[in-house]
Amino acid sequence: MSKCVYTAPDDSRCEEPAEESSKFCFWHNPDAQKNDPEIKTQLEDKARNNISLCGYQLQKANLENAYFIEANLTQADLTRANLENGHLFGIDLRSTNLLKANLTNANLKEANLENADLLGANLLNADLERVHWGPGNRVINHHEANALASRGDKDGASEKYLGAEEVYRSIRKCYDAAGTADVAGEFFYNEMVAKRKQMPKWSIPRIWSWLVEMLCGYGEIPYRIIGSSITYILFNAFIYIFFGMHHGDQIHAFDKDVPLFDNITTLGYAIYFSIVTFTTLGYGDFSPVGWAKPFAAIEAFIGAFMIALFILAFVKKMTR
Repeated sequence: MSKCVYTAPDDSRCEEPAEESSKFCFWHNPDAQKNDPEIKTQLEDKARNNISLCGYQLQKANLENAYFIEANLTQADLTRANLENGHLFGIDLRSTNLLKANLTNANLKEANLENADLLGANLLNADLERVHWGPGNRVINHHEANALASRGDKDGASEKYLGAEEVYRSIRKCYDAAGTADVAGEFFYNEMVAKRKQMPKWSIPRIWSWLVEMLCGYGEIPYRIIGSSITYILFNAFIYIFFGMHHGDQIHAFDKDVPLFDNITTLGYAIYFSIVTFTTLGYGDFSPVGWAKPFAAIEAFIGAFMIALFILAFVKKMTR
């Protein structure tokens, strides 16, 4: 009797005998029905004896309350499978298809879900503590969307980004419900990135969304606002030192004919004036000259916006 032709990612071969009229064994045969109630018991015995379940085709299988602790189910197909109340601690689900699977109340602590397809999966009350999601906590739909976008397939990429957004939202809600705000914030960030990339490339909403990401990471990275503010203040300081600033009857500006120390002092004045303008303090001891005036007006407006944005982002992080 011939053996199953399935080969695992580590190049190991399945030792199960192939079914008649098929080159795959019962477990790797996508056409074999897995409705028998004994299926769950058999799989639990295999998992308990550290037998790999890699690549198993378990579409629509009823695995409610299954004990698959630290089982290897990489590259398995669990489409529409029922894993409600499953004991899945430390399970390896890398590159597993969990499309529309029922994971309600499942214990997925320390599971590996890197590149698992969770589109449409029910994660209600699932325990996702210390789950490994892969670099950047990005789901497979996001990676596929990026690949399609790089090949110029806009429609395909948009569809995948929509799926990624849905998965991120579902995962975020789980972490929010569990009170794990920091991890929830990371998935909210990815959710907003996926949402932005569905928008027309040069549209105002997409550009605005990109600016919000750059400035504060959609409210999840407040320190970006501080870095952006410092950079903008220094930029304007050089504008002021170039065009000049009034101070009483004097105009302070860069002058290559004066000693270096005097120019450094003028730079200090320019930084001071830029900070005062940015924070809208308006002491009145310095004022812009010529073309520096519109830059000062714009800086005051942007400064007020950035300060308000920082407060909102900081409060959001603290309240969460």
